[in-house]
Amino acid sequence: MDQLANIGNLNITSWELVILLFLLGGGFLLGILFGRDRIFVLLLSAYVSFALMGVVPFKKIFPEFFEKEENFVVLIVAFLVSIGIIYFLLSRSILKARKDGKKALFQVFFLSIFFVGVVASVVFLFLPKDLIKAFSPVILKIFNTQTARFLWLVIPLIFVGLFRGRRPAKIKMKTRNK
Repeated sequence: MDQLANIGNLNITSWELVILLFLLGGGFLLGILFGRDRIFVLLLSAYVSFALMGVVPFKKIFPEFFEKEENFVVLIVAFLVSIGIIYFLLSRSILKARKDGKKALFQVFFLSIFFVGVVASVVFLFLPKDLIKAFSPVILKIFNTQTARFLWLVIPLIFVGLFRGRRPAKIKMKTRNK
């Protein structure tokens, strides 16, 4: 494998760098296009989808896909499709009540990065071990350790708790009664 010039001794391959930049750029673009509220609903959909992936018995429902070995592509596609379906269902109910057009760019950036991190971390759960060995130790530390997965799931919750939709205080104007 061709290694990139040792950027800080990371030893990340060029294809891993391209994937990381694509994920970050795509996530940020998605955040800009969707806005803060919708990217939040997308992040929430990823959490719900991750929870569902742990309890849905795919091997019993689709035995033809899992005859010889676990078909990780089917699991990844099911995860991504369930994010889309859950997003559609949640956005119909959650976003109707809230029509806030303001976009806090730093919140959009972080929420989109968190969304990409959560999705990538969950996708690493479905990859077979021989494919995971192809990734560099740095990428594995970022997405495929118990600690990393825990942080990808907890840090967005803390961030959302700290920066929940605070609205500017309304200034009450005194009126004179004549």
